[in-house]
Amino acid sequence: MSKKNTLNPVSQELTAFLSEKDFVYGPEPELYGGIAGFYTYGPLGKRLKNNLENAIRTVFNQHGFFEVEYPIIAPAAVWKASGHLDSFNDPVIICSKCASSFRADKLLEEKGEKNAEHYSDQKLIETFKKKEVNCPNCKGRFNLEIKRHSLMMKTTIGQDTEAYNRPETATTTYLPFKHYQNFFRDKLPFSVFQIGKAFRNEISPRQHVLRSREFSQAESQLFVSKEMKTNWPSFKPVENDSLLLWTAEMQEKNKKPETMSLKKALQKKAFQNQAFAWNVWLSHQIFLAMGIPNQKMRLRQHKKDERAFYAEDAWDLEIELNSFDWTECCGIHDRTDYDLKKHAEFSKQKLVAKDEKGKEFVPHVLEIAFGIDRPFFALCDLFYAKRKEDQKRILLQFPPKMAPIQVAVFPLMAKDGLDKKAREIYQTLEKKFLVYYDESGSIGRRYSRMDAVGTPYCLTIDYDSLEKNDVTIRERDSMKQTRILISELSSILQKYSEK
Repeated sequence: MSKKNTLNPVSQELTAFLSEKDFVYGPEPELYGGIAGFYTYGPLGKRLKNNLENAIRTVFNQHGFFEVEYPIIAPAAVWKASGHLDSFNDPVIICSKCASSFRADKLLEEKGEKNAEHYSDQKLIETFKKKEVNCPNCKGRFNLEIKRHSLMMKTTIGQDTEAYNRPETATTTYLPFKHYQNFFRDKLPFSVFQIGKAFRNEISPRQHVLRSREFSQAESQLFVSKEMKTNWPSFKPVENDSLLLWTAEMQEKNKKPETMSLKKALQKKAFQNQAFAWNVWLSHQIFLAMGIPNQKMRLRQHKKDERAFYAEDAWDLEIELNSFDWTECCGIHDRTDYDLKKHAEFSKQKLVAKDEKGKEFVPHVLEIAFGIDRPFFALCDLFYAKRKEDQKRILLQFPPKMAPIQVAVFPLMAKDGLDKKAREIYQTLEKKFLVYYDESGSIGRRYSRMDAVGTPYCLTIDYDSLEKNDVTIRERDSMKQTRILISELSSILQKYSEK
């Protein structure tokens, strides 16, 4: 199995920086040589990841979703019902010279072949022949044969019960359906979400945390009746909001994405119903809340040959990265009643709701699904910058609300009462903000250290501070410095941190 990483020079620089600055370490365990696809979030990386998860929770909570948490491991029967056990696999191609294994479709996409993940095995082979793709490790020829590699990570419960780590959080979210009905008093619609670990036994994960074997995922499930989808109360308030949409028709006609309102998109039949359009809008709101710039996002509809057979509609939210161009970061799906029907069939239990007349039906599910590691990488990628006047000075221009350190507090000197005053300010601010205290080195060097890890505001306590009861606040991106009263500090920083 190949450990080689195919990161380009831009991403290599970024990932080295993230390791150096204690955001992400790995592949882990580094002490024992490391295995591709496993990473540790360091002190600053974990804080940034926590901020992302908090933003996700806030948006879901604001829209009536309730969070649940299900075990990571489930018996084989669950994955048989979901289809993962039989069909959750990747196409693999093996080098005839060094025997390295690679995911065939992703290798072709790295060579410029678009949407290779939807190719049949035969088309993959034909494309390898046509493009004369060689092994990235040794430049040898590939055996022109596609093998199927299961992505499921197998384990055993007790002595002999076959089980698997979940490859996604969605399947496990469906299983307590009867309990949800009790909690929501048998009334549709209702909605839940889950944030947790998932595992995929990738054959050759080669893009840092964008493609890992262990990763964090967030998924929401909105349970509705088929009839509810056409007249969705939450649609009207947002119908004039606009999104950059790339419909299947636009792609087939080689047209560029178009910005349009949800109302117009529905009229043009880009969306099949109001509820799904609203769900797409909600996914976009989540990524805005995580700090992803609107101009860096688009929503791409799956073409018919990409879409799962049971899906009524499917879209991807894509982010334009500096290092990997447009990258899929979220999937939004109308899964109809497929999942509940399958689990009812395999579990031999009824998973149904009742309409006003008491007639039973299987609810439909509208889903939002994304890995948290991808928006994490996207934030680092999009906000990684260098000072124009000094290209050696790195800064991460995170939105203040997402920064792992929001405020740094510096005494000009660690003496004459400056350090005591600085400590007092630090202790006051740490109740509301993510604050860091530093008294070592020159002020300029301390500023540079904080710029490099994305801290938007630095406070300096000098001798004037002792007399006038004020501080100097220095803004990261502009480097502008302003004196403000200590009594106003908390409210001003609160206003700044909401940006």
